[in-house]
Amino acid sequence: MTEQRSATTVGDRSQLMLSSRGRATDRDSVIAKLTARMQLMGNLTSPELFVHVAEGSAPEQILAQLTGTTGAPLGWEGTVFPTNTRRRRIALPRGVRLTRGLAGTNPKDLHDLDPRVIATIQDPKIRPEDSFLLHVDGRLRGCIPVVRLNPSTVTFQVVIHDKALHADDSRRRSFLRLAAWSTASDIHLGEGSTILSWIPDDGDPINEYKLQVGAPDWVTHWVTYRVLPHHLSA
Repeated sequence: MTEQRSATTVGDRSQLMLSSRGRATDRDSVIAKLTARMQLMGNLTSPELFVHVAEGSAPEQILAQLTGTTGAPLGWEGTVFPTNTRRRRIALPRGVRLTRGLAGTNPKDLHDLDPRVIATIQDPKIRPEDSFLLHVDGRLRGCIPVVRLNPSTVTFQVVIHDKALHADDSRRRSFLRLAAWSTASDIHLGEGSTILSWIPDDGDPINEYKLQVGAPDWVTHWVTYRVLPHHLSA
C-alpha cells in the first residue's frame, strides 16, 4: 500500500497495516503487533482495531482465524511500468483537456469547484509541476493532484472536479474521470515514470473497469479486518 494510503496519524491508532513480507509474519508475531497497538488504545472503553492486509497473504489467513470472519474489501494497489503494453488508452471526450502544472492558478477558483481541492493541493507531498488541471469547454472544472514518491515513481489517486460536472449523467461523468486518469497516466508513463495507483474496491463498477483499463504489472488486493480485544485472548 502506498505511503499516501497507509500512513496513520498519532491520533488514529485504530488503523494498522500489516506487511505480507519479511520474517515477522507468523502467528505469534502478528498477535504481538496487534496486542501492542491495542495497548495504545487502552484508554478507550471499547477499543476496536481496523487492520489492513494483503488478501491471500499469511497475515490475512491468521486474521481470518483470529476473528472468524473474512476481510472487507478495501482496494487494489497497482504498479504500472513504462514498458507496459497491455494498457487501454482512452481519449479525452470532445471539449476536455488537461494542462500540466498548478502554478499560477487562483486557489479560490479551485476551492469554488470543490473544497477538497485546497486541502489536497496544499499537501506538501503534492508536486504542482507534475499535477494537472482539468478543463471542460474552456472552463476550469477540476484537477489531478500528483505525488512524486521518487525521481522515477508517481502516484495519483483521484480526479477532483466540480460536483456539478455532468451531475445529470453519471455515466458520462465517470467516463470523463476515467479518460482524464488514463491520459494523465499516458503522460507520466511516456516520460518514463512508474505509476503506483490506488483503486477503491467500493462496489463502483467504474473502479473495476479502471483496473482493467490500467492493466497493472503488479496488483495487490487489500482487505480490512475488525479486531476486538477478545480476538487476541482466545
